[in-house]
Amino acid sequence: MPNEQANFAKVARLDELSEGKPKAVKVGRHSIALFSHMGSVYATDNQCPHMGYPLTRGRVRNGVLTCDWHGWSYDMGGGGCFTGGCDDLATFPVEVRDGEIYVDVASGGKKRDDAHFLLLKEGLLSTDNWTLSKAVAIMLAEGVSERETLDLLITHMGKAIASEREDDGGGRQIALLVNGVKVGRRYETEDRLIPLMMAAQGASGEAGDRPSRQPLPPPVDWAKLQKWIRVFSADREWEGIEKCLVTARQLDGCDEKIIPLLYECAVEPYFLNRSNTQLHLGYLAELLEEFGWDVTGELVCNLAAKLLGGGRGAPDEIRREGMKKLDAIDEFINDLVARPPTEAAQFDEDGFVAGLVSGDLDETFDAVTNALKEGANIDSIATTMVLTAADRMARTPASMSPGWWELGQEMTWSSSIRTALRFAGFKVAAKMLYHTAWGFFDNRWLNIRPMPLTESRGGGTSETPDEDTALREIIECIEAVQINRIGRHVRQFLNSGFSGDRLLSELGQCILRDDNGWDILNTLRTVYDEWKWCEDHPARNQLLVGIARWTTDVRRHADSESAAKTAQRFARGQTAVDLYES
Repeated sequence: MPNEQANFAKVARLDELSEGKPKAVKVGRHSIALFSHMGSVYATDNQCPHMGYPLTRGRVRNGVLTCDWHGWSYDMGGGGCFTGGCDDLATFPVEVRDGEIYVDVASGGKKRDDAHFLLLKEGLLSTDNWTLSKAVAIMLAEGVSERETLDLLITHMGKAIASEREDDGGGRQIALLVNGVKVGRRYETEDRLIPLMMAAQGASGEAGDRPSRQPLPPPVDWAKLQKWIRVFSADREWEGIEKCLVTARQLDGCDEKIIPLLYECAVEPYFLNRSNTQLHLGYLAELLEEFGWDVTGELVCNLAAKLLGGGRGAPDEIRREGMKKLDAIDEFINDLVARPPTEAAQFDEDGFVAGLVSGDLDETFDAVTNALKEGANIDSIATTMVLTAADRMARTPASMSPGWWELGQEMTWSSSIRTALRFAGFKVAAKMLYHTAWGFFDNRWLNIRPMPLTESRGGGTSETPDEDTALREIIECIEAVQINRIGRHVRQFLNSGFSGDRLLSELGQCILRDDNGWDILNTLRTVYDEWKWCEDHPARNQLLVGIARWTTDVRRHADSESAAKTAQRFARGQTAVDLYES
């Protein structure tokens, strides 16, 4: 029974404990390890801070407790770890009264209030997914502020990108960071672990002691800087771009001009076939909007410079032809900016789709030009592009090389046009339409027969009237890798009026748990965004059909889920043995 004098609780009799024979006891949710050693009784957390193995199965020598799994060692009395940098062991006060052992769990426990942040920093430097998962799981379990965590991730990523990445590096990392966070916010509690771990992996890397870049000495003004940035971008000299950006940050009133200028550079004709540059600039813009220059400054200045000034390679003949066409289209866009449409107009959507995927460069670019001439607004054109990619994903033959990655890129690039419109305005977004259209032209090898987006895809309704059962059938179909059935199941589910939001949430969990989820994360975030944007479009369901087919076809194993469950068990304080006992 609890001791009235303090927080001590009776946990065992002294005669139940002997040298070399520890005992595990439960106090509330805690599994406590009791040891009799050299005439004293010790109480520690029974969960090894490394990977959760029960310490009652460890060895004790001269006051040092060693886990029997990986050999991590701890001071049994104070809990200090001899092996890890911040993985100290929780220890608890013990009293022996009249042959009974009492433990004060409330007064003991973790040794460092910032242990979770130290663990996260260790994972960021080592890039070890297990360490990152464990840190994130503990932080979620303890309700640590997301903002505080993300500030740390972004700041570390800025140092890592600046000091370690080559001039073309960092794009995949920024996508993991931003999309991991965006997808993670769609879920609650433990379901957020995997996407946030992916975000942390994106931010990870060795962070060297790179001297901070100093601004150019005066006299320098914005007019000069923007000219120099354009020149350095054309000449692929990223260090010059970074120097100009650092300098611009020191000038009054220039912060708001930086992102639009970066976008303007990224839609120049020589960036044709480099749509990821525009996509990744959009991710930087999103981070900057939410976290501000104080947190993102080093990352934005360095990575944006590398994106714009990195090696692009010499264009081949067909890309040179596309660049010439963009030069000629520039005058049309300037006229459009000078005389913008007064209101949104309907356009020939089916004709646009046919031209977009025609495989003929003139027809592809003309499809965009004609839509703009008809007065279509950019959001409407972006919606059609997104759903064209989704429809292609929903119908591509899986028996051939399906090009899932390329189709996912089509969808993500198309969605990123909206981001450019928001951060850089009409002219940049209009030019991005052509860059994105090039992506569809470049994927002409897929040879997927075009179909009007307004044409019914059929599929009937679900054979079961129960939404739970129908949803379970879809998940089982994915797990069993039944690619030839999954599309029909998803269509029937949606045609029955069942919740697409719920289905998307479950699809997301399937994607994240699978090792291939790393490749689908960007598209998953896009589908989440576009499911809302395309709410009133008749082809909207193809978003879920397409990503369900991709998820099914590439599914092989679920090691990400295994790591996540281990991390979650760890955060709950369960030992490895508890898993089997439950």
